Amino acid sequence: MPTKPSVLFVIVCSLVLSSISLPTLAQVHEHAAEHAHDEHASIGLSLNDGAQWETDAALRKGMVEIRTAVDLLEPTFAAGQLNQAQAQQLSHAVQSSVNTMIEQCKLEPAADANLHSILAMLLAGAASLESSPMSAAGVPALRDALQAYGHYFNHAGWEADEHATHAH
Repeated sequence: MPTKPSVLFVIVCSLVLSSISLPTLAQVHEHAAEHAHDEHASIGLSLNDGAQWETDAALRKGMVEIRTAVDLLEPTFAAGQLNQAQAQQLSHAVQSSVNTMIEQCKLEPAADANLHSILAMLLAGAASLESSPMSAAGVPALRDALQAYGHYFNHAGWEADEHATHAH
């Protein structure tokens, strides 16, 4: 059953991310921005024999929730005014949506394995927001994860590049 490995994966990612220093996360993100396509391949993202992976209702709902939350605070981030309370609110929204997606996941194992990479990117961005609201490893990393999702997963009406931010 894919749900239990997904939960375990997220727990392990959370533990690993909590042990990484913020400067390290920022350095990883900046390097990744230079090689975004290579990064996606190196973290386990791939297409389904050249096609996007199918999604389920829970995944689509969770990703729309995350994109909406990021959209609401991105202008504040872009203006350099994202405060700790707003960053924590966004971080909690991302974490909550990720948890719900994991609990309700019904993806086939190969699609689920690709989704793990997207969820790890989202959780890393959420963790960075908690520590440093204006970090390039926060909101921009969430945007990168949303863009990757749009590239690798079939979600009707999702425009991957429309929500991408590359000003790092």
